[in-house]
Amino acid sequence: MPIIHVYAFERSLEQKREIAQGITEVTCKAYDVPPEIVTVYIFDVPKENAAHAGVLASEAEGKP
Repeated sequence: MPIIHVYAFERSLEQKREIAQGITEVTCKAYDVPPEIVTVYIFDVPKENAAHAGVLASEAEGKP
């Protein structure tokens, strides 16, 4: 039973549906399993809870 964990910045409900569907389809193809046994967990991470190079993602928007 494939279980996939996705950690990403907060997204809309529609975006979550799209990523869950896409991951499920690819997993079914790669593992030759039915979609009923694929579980996708989506963990929303607020941008103020993540940092890169010592800068909070919420403060780095618009910077390269």
